[in-house]
Amino acid sequence: MKKHKKLIISLIVTMLVIISGGIYIGYQYGPNFDFYLVPPTPKRDAMLAFNKISSTGIYTENQTQKNRMTEIRNDISNKHTYKEIYPLLKQALAIKGGKHASLITPSEVKKEVSQYKAPTSSVKNNILYVHLPEFNGSSSQGKRYANTIYYKLTSKTYKGIIIDLRNNLGGDIGPMLAGISPVVPNGKLFEVVNAANKPTSVTFQGSVTNNMGTKIDLGKVKKITGIPVAVILNRLTASSGELTALALETNPNVKTFGGNSAGYTSINDTYTMYNGAQVNITAEKIKKNNGQVLFNNKIKPEVQTNRPIVQANNWLLTKN
Repeated sequence: MKKHKKLIISLIVTMLVIISGGIYIGYQYGPNFDFYLVPPTPKRDAMLAFNKISSTGIYTENQTQKNRMTEIRNDISNKHTYKEIYPLLKQALAIKGGKHASLITPSEVKKEVSQYKAPTSSVKNNILYVHLPEFNGSSSQGKRYANTIYYKLTSKTYKGIIIDLRNNLGGDIGPMLAGISPVVPNGKLFEVVNAANKPTSVTFQGSVTNNMGTKIDLGKVKKITGIPVAVILNRLTASSGELTALALETNPNVKTFGGNSAGYTSINDTYTMYNGAQVNITAEKIKKNNGQVLFNNKIKPEVQTNRPIVQANNWLLTKN
């Protein structure tokens, strides 16, 4: 009887240890996988975001910045509301992520989704003109965004195509590339390189971008080859808008026109806080297929012009 009692007690203790360990692991590491045993306080939510910024931000701090990061951590531990905490996280982002990093509050996230911009197109002289705006929307909006342009591109054969990326401030590259997937070749688009100099290939297959953005699968994609494509940039072509231009450079029939881009050629990793705020942490540089490394460099078009549409049309007409 005593042996049975000892065995039962031993099993209970073992189970309690396992359960306690599971609770600790879930509490400590669950937020990394968007899993929370209990809703975190604003302070804990912010500290988790701060730790993510510290560990993944691309910049290495100098001693002054290290001291400031320590001060920010201590300041967060003494705050109790998101309103008090957001400015501190923004300071940490500026140190570890630079100009491209940002914090978007829950209300700003909702506003971006509600202000969905659809791509537009027109045809003149059998030249298809496409304007691709930035995309910050839901997955269903992403599919709609992509389909809008994909079916226009594949509905007939054109003499040439103009893809206008002016004023495209970026966002989610997945729907953008899916929409123009007929003119984006399959294969490696470029590499992204983190603070530890570890490269990851960003590849494209059909309409799906791998290792970046939302995967938008449009099924069997009809690829368009041998048709000239003019890409237009300006000073407000930024972030994923710029990366879309880099992806199009893998098409040998592409030529770029306009003005220098904004110079946000880096990769943001987005960490979503429990309350819905998005912390965009600049974590990686870009390495083109020719070996050139870009880190917030401007993209310079092949043809610098204040009349990009006219110049693009003239070039397309000479190619036929």
